[in-house]
Amino acid sequence: MTSEFPRLEKWQIVSAVVVEQMPYGLRVRVPSGEIGVVDRVLMHDLPLRSSEWPTQGDELQVVSGGYTSGGQLRLSARSSDLDVARTRGSGSSL
Repeated sequence: MTSEFPRLEKWQIVSAVVVEQMPYGLRVRVPSGEIGVVDRVLMHDLPLRSSEWPTQGDELQVVSGGYTSGGQLRLSARSSDLDVARTRGSGSSL
């Protein structure tokens, strides 16, 4: 599968805009235009009710967890994951 977007490196930190809430989490757009997924358990370090989820148009700082075998960009917005990415030094904040 060929991607039309530059692929994010694992642990790369970027800003993302919420495009849509889904039952499983959020669909977000990263600066390249690529759409990724923040699973509901990766939105926050503590469990959130769906009424507490970020809404369409909200901007989040996320870290790349890489890609699924099907090419889907996986992202996390958990503070603990962002802290790990910063510690690794390979992410660059936008």
